[in-house]
Amino acid sequence: MNSELSSEIDAWLRRGGLLVTASERASRSLTVAFNRSRRAEGLTAWLSPDVQDWNTFVREEWNERNFDGRLVLNSLQEHSLWAGIVSAAAPEAARLDGARDRLAALAMEAHGLICTYAPQLLNKKARSAWDQDAAAFSDWLSRFDEICRVNSLISAARLPLELVQALKQDSAERTPLLLAGFDRILPAQRELFAAWGDGSQVSLSQTATRIEFHRATDPVSELAACAVWCKQKLASNPHARLLVVTQDVPARRGEIERAFLRFAGERVAATAASSVFEFSLGVPLSQIALARGASLLLHWLTEPVEEHELDWLLSAGQIASSPGESLALAAFMRALRRKDMQRTRWTLAEFLRQKPGAELPAAWVTRVTQAQRSLLGSARQPQSTIATAELVPKLLELAGWPGVRPLTSAEFQARRRWQQTVDDCASLGFNGRPIEWKEFLAVLDRAVNETLFAPESQDAPILIAGPAESAGLSRDAIWFLGATEDAWPAAGATHPLLPIAAQRAAGMPHASPGLDWELADAVTHRLLASAPEVHFSYATQNEGVEARPSRIVEQLAGAPQPLSAALSAPAIPPPLAMPIEDTSQIPFPSGNAPGGSFTLTAQSQCAFKAFATARLGAQSWEPAEAGLTAKERGQLLHQVLHSVWAGPPHGIRSHEELLAVQDLNLFVAGHVRRVLATEMPSRAAESMPQSYLALEEARLVKLVTEWLDYERARIPFSVLDTEQRTSVSIAGLALNLRLDRIDRLIDGSLLVIDYKSGDVSPSEWDLPRPNDVQLPLYADFAVNLDSDKIGGLVFAKVRAGETEFAGKVRDAKATLRADLRGNTNLVKKPLDSEQLSAWKQYIEELALDFLAGRAIVNPRDYPETCERCGLQVVCRISENPPLSGDENSDEANDA
Repeated sequence: MNSELSSEIDAWLRRGGLLVTASERASRSLTVAFNRSRRAEGLTAWLSPDVQDWNTFVREEWNERNFDGRLVLNSLQEHSLWAGIVSAAAPEAARLDGARDRLAALAMEAHGLICTYAPQLLNKKARSAWDQDAAAFSDWLSRFDEICRVNSLISAARLPLELVQALKQDSAERTPLLLAGFDRILPAQRELFAAWGDGSQVSLSQTATRIEFHRATDPVSELAACAVWCKQKLASNPHARLLVVTQDVPARRGEIERAFLRFAGERVAATAASSVFEFSLGVPLSQIALARGASLLLHWLTEPVEEHELDWLLSAGQIASSPGESLALAAFMRALRRKDMQRTRWTLAEFLRQKPGAELPAAWVTRVTQAQRSLLGSARQPQSTIATAELVPKLLELAGWPGVRPLTSAEFQARRRWQQTVDDCASLGFNGRPIEWKEFLAVLDRAVNETLFAPESQDAPILIAGPAESAGLSRDAIWFLGATEDAWPAAGATHPLLPIAAQRAAGMPHASPGLDWELADAVTHRLLASAPEVHFSYATQNEGVEARPSRIVEQLAGAPQPLSAALSAPAIPPPLAMPIEDTSQIPFPSGNAPGGSFTLTAQSQCAFKAFATARLGAQSWEPAEAGLTAKERGQLLHQVLHSVWAGPPHGIRSHEELLAVQDLNLFVAGHVRRVLATEMPSRAAESMPQSYLALEEARLVKLVTEWLDYERARIPFSVLDTEQRTSVSIAGLALNLRLDRIDRLIDGSLLVIDYKSGDVSPSEWDLPRPNDVQLPLYADFAVNLDSDKIGGLVFAKVRAGETEFAGKVRDAKATLRADLRGNTNLVKKPLDSEQLSAWKQYIEELALDFLAGRAIVNPRDYPETCERCGLQVVCRISENPPLSGDENSDEANDA
């Protein structure tokens, strides 16, 4: 006999009896088990068992007795009615779709609780004493009843009550019922079964012969022990059927899946299942790739979508007609980021207008444009929900969804479930009200979020389910996870729209601790009767909080015992990959190295960083911001300072001219306005309000005015050049450079200036391994003078309240500012020719290393160097202990 099918149920179904289960999962499982037993007997044909879940049973019996033609509302239709009632009664809630939908869902849930536990409260007089929120709900319920009466509608929650009355008036003989998986018979169910007259529950007389309670140190080891136990069970009996019960499947699904793949995921030779384990409960359809792609595409046709969502949609290949087209779309998105043209949100029209140096596939542009035009032509005015729902697959097909790649079985099922959800949304036209496209999309989004999807069962030997979903299931062995005092019995909140006294009187869920205890006790006894072997477990610590064992489980299984050594997670096996030391180098081909001075700065920080960024084109991408990014603010500041010192017709070129400016604030404001008019990124100019742009203008005026006021105190100087572009060759490596500014000091020497709006320090240049070689490189190679003509290298720190020069100058008091104190670094640590010579030699060595193809992963300071690198997934430094902080390694010491 199959372990999933008791002899009582098997005999009942053989005789053609009707079996009613508490859940759809139990109905499917028992049907499969019955068919498996027949095949095991060598039969090739047999009558299908009559197994129905509770909801199906009620609906079919009511349909047979529905003579007045009332329409049974599906969940979307009923939610729509409640949402309309809430909007009319509480206009403030209607302003936000989320608030209105949540209130409607609560009202729908409260109505369902009344129908199931306290149908007498459907009488308005019985609710006359309700007050506050409960009184408001009572009014909503009265309005709901009126709408249903006038329009011949009925809520699915009321079908059992209606069926009871119909059964009482029907004296015909009825088929006996056998009930399976009901942890407790709810009041509405009890009344219906009593009216049916002939029925009984599956006996729970049997109980597990082996019951164990395990104590783990933490949830990770508890989960690992469960997975190891499952693997051992299947190894000893490949045909075993196992059940893992846990209360928080949705929250821990990823963790559970990883643990079972690691410790129990290996195929057992004799198992026929395509997977060793499967989950009873599905995931929201919105989390399935195909449904997510369809939803994003529909939104993108009429409204902007977030850039990260668009990036995912284009790279998923769901709207590409070929692999080449998919690559072209990804390349276009990459080109936008490389050109700093990213946006937080993209409309379709804005996206198509961009020219980042890469081209969108012409056929793709034609398809999405046609889809958009088709939608705009059809959605100019509200339409019926049926017409709108019929438009959805046409738009998706026009745009090329779901791509040309053949769908897997699970993907095909997901596509079918998506279309079913769209069809369900079409049912909202039951009241004849037309709907706008935006409203239809909102309804579809909510439906997709609330619809759970799970591929068809593969009959896996291990089923992972929650306590409720496990009702009616029998297995060879069961493991119950998380049996702590706080989690079992499960606690919950009372319903906010129903009086607490009414909930307690009716015995509604979580109305009292006693009710929670009774339900948990019933579930626990049911599990003990569902398998000959049952294991419970709990973790003594969870996120640093002590946990105690469940008292219900302790009473039945005894005190918990430490996990045995046999259930301990096996040691991590040695990696299959063999580490080798790759000393090969690929020389850099002739031509300019991209990145300018940054390439050699990267070579100094980490040779692999320079190789990856300059030769592989790898780079980390900063997420788009609604306003100006820090990089864009810095670029605007550079442009304003360039405009100020660019000379005639609007700028100046010397200290003398700076002193001659009478109204410095007005002078700067003119330059800021001219720069913003031409250099403001179009994304910010189009999307940000004028008040934001005005604030940015005021910030720049104040910041640059403060800086120029600081420069007024300098010893006289003149500006030779700003934003100077030049090309240099360093040991044969060609680089294109751009110098922010070069000044001629009073002694005739040159001062190389680099503007910085952040916190910088000249200590970054310190040998033997500088963290930044930009200014030393400029001084040694970009300024074509003898080293003794270089008067200094400085950062111009243009920061509000912290304006100053930081760097190295030969004689700062004589050439930069006479008011410098003797203890400042500019005075204490002057520039000399030996430093320039040492930097030059080091930079040439860097260039030679880069040309030779030296690409070793050797961060200058781990982990600081790697924190902002963004290339960790490429270099995989975290997998190389000697490079990631082992102070005993030679490489770490060298770094």
